[in-house]
Amino acid sequence: MHDYLFPIEIAVLLFPVLAFILTLPFAIYQYRKFGGLNFLRNVVLYTFIFYLLCAFLLILLPLPDPDDVAKMTGSAVQLTPFKFIQDFLTHTVLVWNDPSTYLTALTQAVVLQPVFNVLLVLPFGIYLRYYFRCSFWKTTLFSFLLSLFFEITQLTGIYGVYPHAYRLFDVDDLMLNTLGGMIGFAIAPLFTSLLPSRTKMDEMTYIQGKQVSYFRRLLAFVIDWLLLDVLTTILGTLRVLPFSNLEANGGARFTQLWWLVLIVFLYFILLPKFTKGRTFGKMLVQIRIKSTNSERLKLRQLMIRNGLLYYVTLAIILFPLNPFFINLPPVLFLTVIGVGFVAGFMFFIHVCINFFSKDRQLFYEKLSHTRHVSTFKQKKDKASISD
Repeated sequence: MHDYLFPIEIAVLLFPVLAFILTLPFAIYQYRKFGGLNFLRNVVLYTFIFYLLCAFLLILLPLPDPDDVAKMTGSAVQLTPFKFIQDFLTHTVLVWNDPSTYLTALTQAVVLQPVFNVLLVLPFGIYLRYYFRCSFWKTTLFSFLLSLFFEITQLTGIYGVYPHAYRLFDVDDLMLNTLGGMIGFAIAPLFTSLLPSRTKMDEMTYIQGKQVSYFRRLLAFVIDWLLLDVLTTILGTLRVLPFSNLEANGGARFTQLWWLVLIVFLYFILLPKFTKGRTFGKMLVQIRIKSTNSERLKLRQLMIRNGLLYYVTLAIILFPLNPFFINLPPVLFLTVIGVGFVAGFMFFIHVCINFFSKDRQLFYEKLSHTRHVSTFKQKKDKASISD
């Protein structure tokens, strides 16, 4: 049993890394297609990846020593169909009229191996029917191809890593794996009847795409400042700027203060005026700033909005962290730090309160008569229409 659990243990260790690698591109793809993220969709896809990883490691591990593989002799293929039945009849301890042999017979390799080969691809059939909406024959074909990939991987010694195959290419495995995918397709409704359909998940995500959440705004904020950090690094490397690290607190002795003031004005105030309220970060997550009292977004509104956010709120919160304030008298230093802490705490409470409000507008949005709106436009999904 350890030989079967060990690959799963390895998969548990590797899966977070794989999930992290896939998170960003998948998030961008989902944002571009659906305008939002759906938690259940992420769970389904990530568990599908986890299953494939477990299945792949199950047919590879444990890896033998290359020297031991080099000494192996004999055929690397088994092309006789239904040989597993012959093996069962030859090696089983089962005696039909003796119930005491039943349990022992069920734990023999001649029983466990065919059963595990069926179970190996059974989840694959469930996923193909539920999420990917494949037909029975497509599921059968893809199950066969997945099994063929496993067998070829073994036959080629993991594509040349080993001098030759260290596991048998077995036609019975192809048949049993494919059968597992077919059974998975047949029993899929038993597992998925309590879950929303793929079409329903699409509809839920489209609805989310029309809403502008705080997470979506925060993601745009982070992307924008990452881009500005890269720009600062490039200009610093070219010696256009006397520094190459963008410090939000103004840098030592406020050397970055005027640079921060300038890029906030150019990037967050002037640029949105000519891009209909969008920065590059907002473009990626498909949102923009819109005026609530006029058709066109005015420069004055952007100056009030982002001036209050960056020049006032964030400046009061972050600038007390500048090294310059350490040299102030203790009482004055503690006063500045206290003002920054209180301002940060009040802003946090303000965000939390508005998180549960109906319009979710923050104070600088209300004073500037602006708000975020989604620019996502739903595209026709042929698969959804055909359903």
